[in-house]
This record gives sequence, C-alpha cells and structure tokens, in this order.
Amino acid sequence: MDRHSGSLVPEPVLDDGTVRLRRWDPADHACVQAVSDEGVVPQGTTVPAVFTEEAGRAWIRRQHLRVVRGQGWSLAVTETSRGRAVGCAVLLLRPQAGVAGLGYWMEPGARGRGLASRAAALLTEWGLGELGLARVEAWVEPGNAASAAVLSRCGFEYEGRLRSFLAFPTRRADALVYSRIAAG
Repeated sequence: MDRHSGSLVPEPVLDDGTVRLRRWDPADHACVQAVSDEGVVPQGTTVPAVFTEEAGRAWIRRQHLRVVRGQGWSLAVTETSRGRAVGCAVLLLRPQAGVAGLGYWMEPGARGRGLASRAAALLTEWGLGELGLARVEAWVEPGNAASAAVLSRCGFEYEGRLRSFLAFPTRRADALVYSRIAAG
C-alpha cells in the first residue's frame, strides 16, 4: 500500500447485507446531483456546487483517479437490495505512514437510517484489517452532531479539537478529531 509507487489496491466491494460499498459507476450521477442540489455537502467536499451532467461525470472520474494516483479509495454507498448509489464513503491516505482519513456523505433521502454508520464501519474495518492501517481518523466540524454520532456508533473515539483547521472557500472552521486504531 505504498502511496508513492502509483496505484493502490483496486476499489473493494464491501457488503454487510444491508449496505454495499462499490466502485462509482457513470450512472451514479443522480446521487451526486441530489447532494449538489441540496447545497450542504459541496461546502466541505469536491462535489460540484452547481450540478450539470458533465460536472457529475467529471466528479465520478475524479473518484476513480484517487486509486490510480495513490490517494485512497472513494466508494459509492448503496443499499444491498437496490444497488442505486445513495452516498459516498472515502478513505484517503494521510502523509503519516499507516494513517488514513475517513469521509462520508449521504443524499438527503438516505439520511437517518443508519446507512452512513454501516458504510463508515465497513470501510474502516477494511482499512484497519485488510489494508493493515494503524489508524483511521475523521475530522468533523463542530455542530455536526449527526456525523459525530455516526463515528461514535462505529467505535471511533473523540480525541480533541483542532482550532481553525478546516479551510472552506469563504471561511475557516475548527475540526473535532475522532479515530479508531488497529487492535494490537
């Protein structure tokens, strides 16, 4: 898993019987549009703030390039029974060896049903297990109680607050740090 040697392990398919994480498909642009149109997710991610078909396809292409460029893995979150993308879960390698950052979002209609918690747990367990990561961390903006709850349900521990750490186009914000480490 050397990020400097080029592409990484291909995107896995992870499934717990309710949630499946899989490679993004060009047909998944409706999911990207749902969060673009809502307007909250684009503020802290690379999801286009203004959706067009081309912008949606370009975003999906960039997710595929994360593996090729050695940056990490971006996977579509689907309900196992349906297969349609309803969210995103990413595991991005940090500069520190054996450390990755977890990120996730769900389209508005898929929130509040435990899908984000399942997706975050699946991806974290894969990273700490199969990939051999030592640590998976997540940064949450204060006030995002839903995201903090997702992490708590997945066994992440709160570690502290990084002041003025997150940079957005028009503002800076603190980050609450949560982590899970490999058993050992």
